[in-house]
This record gives sequence, C-alpha cells and structure tokens, in this order.
Amino acid sequence: MVSPAKKAFEKKRVARVAAQEQAEKQARLEAEKRQKELEERRQKHQISQPPSAQESGPVSAPANSPAKKVRTQQQAKKEAQGATDSQPHGSAYDLHYASMMEDMRALHDIESVQGKIERKRELLPKYEDYVAGVMEGGTGHQDDVIMNIMVWYLDTGQLEKGLDIAEYAAKHGLETPDRYQRSTAALVSEEVADFVLKERGEGEEPAEYLAQVSRALINFGESDMHDQIKAKLYKAHGYLLREAEQPERAVESLKKALELDERAGVKMDIQALEKQLKNSGQ
Repeated sequence: MVSPAKKAFEKKRVARVAAQEQAEKQARLEAEKRQKELEERRQKHQISQPPSAQESGPVSAPANSPAKKVRTQQQAKKEAQGATDSQPHGSAYDLHYASMMEDMRALHDIESVQGKIERKRELLPKYEDYVAGVMEGGTGHQDDVIMNIMVWYLDTGQLEKGLDIAEYAAKHGLETPDRYQRSTAALVSEEVADFVLKERGEGEEPAEYLAQVSRALINFGESDMHDQIKAKLYKAHGYLLREAEQPERAVESLKKALELDERAGVKMDIQALEKQLKNSGQ
C-alpha cells in the first residue's frame, strides 16, 4: 500500500513536471516574439550580424574558443555597464536570448526529466562567459538570460554557480521570468532545499552543501514566501548540520522548520537529537 507521504510526493513531482512543460511552452511563444523583434531591428540596422550567423539558420551562441570567450565576456560587461532603463540590453543579450529560446524548444522535445537535466548540463558552458560579463559589469537591470541560467544551474545540482547568480539577483532585485510563476526567493529556496533533501547522492560530504544552503538562508531567509517552502530550506539545513555532527544547531534549524510547517516531518528527528544531546550531557 502506498503511504500518504509517498502519494503526496508523487503528486507534487507530477505537478512540477507539468509546470516545467508549461514554462517551456511559454518559452517557445516568447522565442517567436523575440525572433520577430530581432528581425525588425535588423531591418532598421539597429544591430549587425556577421554573414556567417545570418546564413546558419537559427541563432545560436558561437563556439567558445579562448579568444571568443574573452570577447563575449567583455562585450557583456560593456553592455551591462552601459544599460539604461530605456535600453537595458544590447546585441550580446539578443544573441544569447535567441540561443536560449532555441535551446528551450529543443528541451521541450525531450520527454525524460533526467534527459532534460543532462542536456541542460551540456548546454550551460556556452553561457558562462556572458553571465560572468553581466555580473562583473552589471548595474542590476533585469536580464532573463542570466535568470534562466540560474534556474538551470539549480536544476542540475550546481548549487554554487546558481547561488552566485541568486546573490546578484537578490542584490539588484532581479526576478525570474513570468513563466516560472514564483519569486526569485521562493524558487531558489525550494530548488536548493529539494536538491539537498531528494537528489543529493548518498555518502556525499555535507560541508559543501551546508555552505550553499547557508547562503540561501542568508540571502532569502527573511524574504516573503510560502511558509512550507522556507520550512523545507530549514529542514535541509538541519539535516546537513546533523550529518556534520552539529546536533545543537541542527535542532535549532529543525525546530524553525516545524514552527513554519507543522507537517514538515521533523518531529522524530528533533526528539532523537534532543535525546542524543541529553545523553551526551550537552
């Protein structure tokens, strides 16, 4: 017989997959709109495109030779530094946005969730230099490319890189694109917590993950979001502290999770840790 907890988990997993499919559908619509805008701008000579890019069909980010990587980062940095409210983006953004929309359309054709994750992992390196340039020179204007890349990093378990962007987003007030239907704080908190609680491999050292969960709490622990999401983040924090043999701090975080959500599933963990502390005389 399937337990209620397992049923609830499966229901939530199915809902998340459905939400992802909806997000990718919206991405395709945005891509079509963006491509039309790009064509109109090209016709007005507002941006120039090398002949090879025009002849190659769908726009994609160029191959990352060392020289190209440097130019991409420098161009992204320069455009970010010169961004204004009336013109927040330049040609580097347009190129990478169009490339990302193409990639999202390709991801939509992959039915396997694990297959999508692996493909994202393969695609991410071609955006690294653009992201680095924006974050180095950025003035905090909304940038859907780096916010999508943040989500991809979190999806693929690359929490440190995802949180680097999340910290930049928190500093400048950047939000996730509308299709994600969650604030930056809620999305980052839930993605980090879910990975630690459900996806992290058995036997992996807790120290690195503890550092990243702590970063998420520092940046978003006071942000407004559903209590259940924040409870999951504190639960993940507590479990990692327990693995790191810090039972007192683990109890603190697990009690915070319980305060936020009485169904967080940590009561037995708290009792066991308190018994351990009592027996050890702490």
